[in-house]
Amino acid sequence: MSTFHVIGVDAGRETTTLRAADHVLHRLAGLLPLPAGAYACTHRVRPPGERPGLALSLAVPAADAGRVLDRLGARAGAAGVRCGTEAGAGAALATAEHTGRTGGRAVCFPGSAGLPERLTVAELLATTAIDAAEVLGGTPADPDTVLLTRSHVRPEWVGGRLLLRLMPALGGTYVPFETPDPHPCCGADHD
Repeated sequence: MSTFHVIGVDAGRETTTLRAADHVLHRLAGLLPLPAGAYACTHRVRPPGERPGLALSLAVPAADAGRVLDRLGARAGAAGVRCGTEAGAGAALATAEHTGRTGGRAVCFPGSAGLPERLTVAELLATTAIDAAEVLGGTPADPDTVLLTRSHVRPEWVGGRLLLRLMPALGGTYVPFETPDPHPCCGADHD
């Protein structure tokens, strides 16, 4: 991402679920607004001495970074903008993961807006920033197989690539592994 600047954002203590973090990212994308070609990701983080939580990262073209930071500052106010790793440990971890393309779950990415409910894996790879799709277990997805997006496509940065994990579904199709409306596994308040 040499032509991008990555900005880490602490999602706040009230943002404890992926669904809530998605909501924050979509609101930010609309308020800033995020420029074309930008990425917005969620990250599960655990800063030293703190509880696990979620942080966000925005990767924006270098030419737009100053404007995006100014808009973030205007929204957060002087008390909300902090620099350095101690003041924003979760945001710093998210920034490091996104910059290295070693972690982060992409909510907004080039090609994500307006994805149809149904397309082939080859069409997905040709029209979005997703680099690869694999079926659970690491098998590369068949490019001719239909993917039912369920309007919820969340690839992850893994080893420098934006990877979408898929599951086989009825009728010889695939669906994204991450479900759009997860149910708590044990009644706890988490995704």
